[in-house]
Amino acid sequence: MIVQFFFQEGKRIFFQEIERKKYKGILLPGGEIEQYNSRTVVITAQEWKHPLFALSHHLLETLTKVKLTISERSGLRFEAILSGELHISVNGEKRKLRAGEYHLTDVPVFSTLLRRDSSCSIFMTHYSEKLLQQLGIEIVPSPPQKMPNVMTNLINEILHNPYTEELRNFYYENSVRELLFFHLTQEKHYLPGRLINDDIEVIYKADSIIASNLQEHYTIEELSRMSGTNNLKLKKGFRQLFGMGVFHRLIFRRMEEAKSLLETTDKSIGEIGILIGYDTAAGFIHAFRRTFGLTPREWRILIRKDVKD
Repeated sequence: MIVQFFFQEGKRIFFQEIERKKYKGILLPGGEIEQYNSRTVVITAQEWKHPLFALSHHLLETLTKVKLTISERSGLRFEAILSGELHISVNGEKRKLRAGEYHLTDVPVFSTLLRRDSSCSIFMTHYSEKLLQQLGIEIVPSPPQKMPNVMTNLINEILHNPYTEELRNFYYENSVRELLFFHLTQEKHYLPGRLINDDIEVIYKADSIIASNLQEHYTIEELSRMSGTNNLKLKKGFRQLFGMGVFHRLIFRRMEEAKSLLETTDKSIGEIGILIGYDTAAGFIHAFRRTFGLTPREWRILIRKDVKD
């Protein structure tokens, strides 16, 4: 599986494949299932892959208090909490998702603190850029909000569908699109303190400016002026919408571009660093390792190995 889990000290968690017949919990029909089982935490990860999207279900069960770092697939993903709660931390910015809530996010690496004797059930769909382009509609990350009944029912149907492989593929292809349709058409019930639509539009304009100019170092004042808002709304909006401040969003954008270049090109580490705004290879390597726990070279080797497997 592409998803990776790490303990707080940076030690990677390695999973073992388990037999579906022996697993008593929720099963994602047709998916692969792996598990890590220790005296402190049990993590069960399931995934069903398609060239354009992936479906996942994670169950985190703790016996003691545990802090984990989770590295998900790059790109947009729908993340819904079926039971328990998920405390998300990205570069010091915190967000909580409770049972019955979901969000759309493009942040692939985050930390979570799990309380003792707790469990959290998470359902996810990962959308490729190609699929989003096929839809022809701009779909962007959204802050946490309550799931409408139709969305909850669809997720339950996905996890308990009885279809054979041929029908299942067709069913999943339609279902992942349907989840986005429900998101786009439901009356928005953002949680208290969340942004209104006009604010969200402005924040995405600022984020687009950052993404298109990775080598620039805009000040808060410059970015606020260019996107048509004030400093306070810009800073507050980035934290609420992306779970991180403006500076960390710039780092995130740079790291995502770096990962893409490391995977799809043979450019040197130094060349990639310059392309995403770092003056030296050392500065780029330090930022990458601080974000992902691996050097760019180590990540390139790992991701290419995963693709071959």
